[in-house]
Amino acid sequence: MRSNALYFPYIALPNDAWTAKALLYWDRLSSIVPMDHLHHPDQTSDFMRELLAEGLVQPVIPAQYVYRIERFDDSFIELIESRLRRDRQRLVESFDAGTTTRIHAEKLGEIPRFLTKQGLAKQIDWAWYDVETGTANQFMSYLATCLGAIPEVDATPVTNKTAFARGLKPPYRQSAQYPLHKHKSREVVLKHLLPTPKEPVQLDKLLRFKQQYGQLLPPLRDRVEAHCTYVATLSDADQRIEANKAFLLECRQQIAEIEEVMQPTLGKVVLGSLAPLFGAGFTVQATDSGNMVAYTGAALTLAGAAYHAIASVRGDGALQNRPLAYVVHASQAFSSAGRTAHLPPSS
Repeated sequence: MRSNALYFPYIALPNDAWTAKALLYWDRLSSIVPMDHLHHPDQTSDFMRELLAEGLVQPVIPAQYVYRIERFDDSFIELIESRLRRDRQRLVESFDAGTTTRIHAEKLGEIPRFLTKQGLAKQIDWAWYDVETGTANQFMSYLATCLGAIPEVDATPVTNKTAFARGLKPPYRQSAQYPLHKHKSREVVLKHLLPTPKEPVQLDKLLRFKQQYGQLLPPLRDRVEAHCTYVATLSDADQRIEANKAFLLECRQQIAEIEEVMQPTLGKVVLGSLAPLFGAGFTVQATDSGNMVAYTGAALTLAGAAYHAIASVRGDGALQNRPLAYVVHASQAFSSAGRTAHLPPSS
């Protein structure tokens, strides 16, 4: 399973919870960035520039890879030709009505001339084309799939827009809906496992967190991806919903076990705590240790010494061996206070 992700369809990632979760979940997050945006960084957002500067997002420049993809132009042109044979009038009318999306020419190879000739695109300036929206959406999904397969990129295409997941290429012998169902299952699981940040994430804090706990991430991601792959093969929507709920319930139980290991007690004195997943939403939260009852004198010294000694015996093994410990640490570091959630259906 791939450990990296390639964001699409936009150049700049949104400054929101979706990006924070993606940064926590994937080893490396990339975005499709035209060469001229690197030479003129003012064309993108402040947040995106910071992501690039911190190394949290890697730019994937289409011009460096597209020429290496055999039949890159021909395969997409053949796809659009098949659509035109079925639905030419509607597509052209959609473009004429102004239902268009602007795409950078560097991403298009030799395709712009074909689309322009077919009445599905118009050149705006040397770098940009307005393309009929349905065609543009298909192209961005196609481009992300092709670039992600390049060995140096080696990334799963991911998007915060469900409509674009519909256009991703399914694996051999899987249904056309497989990529969409896998995308939706992953979105549901990450929404309820990983924390929603209290505020806009400080990127240096996120970087430090991944450096400290990153070794726990690969086994967690492998487990989640295996689950989402299974869910995507289910043809019935209710079965997919129930499978997601069962998976999250199992995670809830295992996270509670990890939390128990991470909060040794001495008699009736609770020395530390992490709030468990609770309610139908299975939301992970963290309790501020500063709110614990204050103890004084020798009792504090004894309790503190015992806590650290017990934690060193019981806690380290769990952190090394249980993937969901990553979720516990992430929730302690980033989750919103008082956040509640419910499990929405995902078909």
